[in-house]
Amino acid sequence: MATTPDWKRLLDHVMAVPEKIYEGWNSVDGWDNHTIFGVEYGWDGVAWCAIWNWDMYHDVGLDAIVPKTASVDGMTAWAKQKGQWSQYPSVGAWVNFSNGAHTEQVIGFDGTYVYTKGGNSLQTGAVDNGQGNGVWSHQNLRRSSKVVGYFAPHFPDGQCPPTADPADPRGGTAVVSYTWPGPDAPADPTPAPGSDVARYQVTISGLVYGYGAHGDHVTKVGEALVSKGFGQHYTSGPSPDWTDADTLNYSAFQQSLGYTGTAPHEDADGVPGPTTLKQLLGYLPSAPVPAPVPALKAPAFPGRDKFVLGAHNDFALQLQQWLAKGAWGPAYTVGPSRTMTQLDLDKVRALQQHYLADLGPADGKCGPKTWLYAWQVAHGLRKK
Repeated sequence: MATTPDWKRLLDHVMAVPEKIYEGWNSVDGWDNHTIFGVEYGWDGVAWCAIWNWDMYHDVGLDAIVPKTASVDGMTAWAKQKGQWSQYPSVGAWVNFSNGAHTEQVIGFDGTYVYTKGGNSLQTGAVDNGQGNGVWSHQNLRRSSKVVGYFAPHFPDGQCPPTADPADPRGGTAVVSYTWPGPDAPADPTPAPGSDVARYQVTISGLVYGYGAHGDHVTKVGEALVSKGFGQHYTSGPSPDWTDADTLNYSAFQQSLGYTGTAPHEDADGVPGPTTLKQLLGYLPSAPVPAPVPALKAPAFPGRDKFVLGAHNDFALQLQQWLAKGAWGPAYTVGPSRTMTQLDLDKVRALQQHYLADLGPADGKCGPKTWLYAWQVAHGLRKK
C-alpha cells in the first residue's frame, strides 16, 4: 500500500481546519490575538500568522523542517539561508506577503492565481482596520507586487509537492496548476503538458524570456509570432505569461529561419536569443530603469511622556511592536498593547543594555535615540 507523501498529509490537515473567527474581542484593543494556535505554539496574544503556519507542520510531525518563528521576516531570512526560497508557488510553501506584513500557506495555484490559507487573516471582503481574526482562505494574483516570494521546505520523505517551479531544487516536475482533490484522492498531480519542451530562461537587455517569464514584452513576442503566422500552438493568448505554447511557436519561427537542433541559445529549441528576437520584432526591447527606492525614515519621536509606566496611546503600541519584532527582553504573554507596562520598560531596558555605549544608562526610559534604535532593529537597518 502506497504511503501518503508528507506534503499531502500536511495539505489534508490544513484543509481540515475550519474557516472561522478564532480570536476574542475587547473594546480597547479590538481582536485580542488570543487563540488555540498561540497556546499550541507557546506564545499567545501576539500576531499569529507565522505561528499558524508552524502549528500546521507541528500537528503532522513536520515542524523540524520549518523555523519556529512568529516573524515573517525571520522565516524569509531562514529560507534564504537554507536555499529554500523561491519565486514560484508550491503546495505547503509559506508566502511572504507585503514585505513581511503577513504569511499564509499555499494550498493550490494556476497560471494566474496562488491560493492560500492562513491564520490571523480576514475573510475576503471583511474590513476591520487591518486586524486579522481567524483562519481564512484567499486567492492572489501570482504576479502581484504583494507576493514577495515563497519559503519552500524540503520534506523528509524526499517527495516534492506540486510546484510551478520549472527548476525546483527538490526534483519535482513543474505543473500548470494544482487544486486540492480531497483527503482520499491520489497525491500525484498531472504533469504540465510538453514537459520535454525547453524550460530554461534567458535575459536579453534586462528582460527575461522562456518558460515562466512574465511581462508586456512576453505579450509582444506572442503577438509578433501570430502576425508572422507562428501562433498555431496557442489555445488562448498571447498573454503576459510565457508558456509551453510560446516556446513551441518560437521554435517554429526559429526553424523558419534555418535553425535546427535543441542546443540553448540561437537554435530551434524555442527560447529566444538576441539575433532571432531582433529578427522577429525588428528591435531588441530593453528593461526600463527602475526608479530609486526612497529610503525608510523613522517616525518622529512623540515625546517621553508617551512611554512612562501606565501611559496609554498609539505610540506605545508602535514601540511595543518594534520591541517584539526585535525580540528584546522577556517575551510578551499579553500584548503588544497601547498601555506601557513594567514588562515594556524591561524590554526598553534590554535594548538600552545591548547598545549601552550609545543608549546608556539602561533605565527603561524611552528617549529619541532609544526610539530610533528600536525602529532600526525592527526594520533590519541595524544589526542586533
